[in-house]
Amino acid sequence: MILNLNFLRTLVTSLIAMAIFSQPGFSATDLLKKPKAPLPSLNGGPSFAGETTKAPLTVLQFWASWCTGCGVVMGQMSDLISNRTDVAYVTVSLDESKDVAMKFFGNKSEKTQQSINRSYLDASGASYAEQNGVESLPYLILVDKQGKIVKRIKGHPSKSDLELLSKK
Repeated sequence: MILNLNFLRTLVTSLIAMAIFSQPGFSATDLLKKPKAPLPSLNGGPSFAGETTKAPLTVLQFWASWCTGCGVVMGQMSDLISNRTDVAYVTVSLDESKDVAMKFFGNKSEKTQQSINRSYLDASGASYAEQNGVESLPYLILVDKQGKIVKRIKGHPSKSDLELLSKK
């Protein structure tokens, strides 16, 4: 009986520690949080309410016009998944206005410019990026069909990340 009590104490202590020290948005079983209000499209299309169930995998990229690496990542993602029907690609600008975000696309490659058709603006006070633990740019979140976060990529994707996304 003493052994069982010690085991239970250790288990309870571990659970309490995990609850105290875990950060929301960083668990492998976390679900992608939906924006508090739909995000407007940059090209005038329908707004984005956080839906990710149309494809088995959704790549969600957070970016801003001042982020020099964001355009590079956007071009990589467009190249990798342009012919894949099993991967959706959505980008979310953290710029302060639609006009600023749109200027970003003016001098980019054709592949990067195609991303405008699936780009949205997160300029609200209740930031969608903050809700989902985005802490730097570029930032990618890979989400499965059920909305579960499969992987977070801070900064530029690694070679293994790119290989993973390029496999059919």
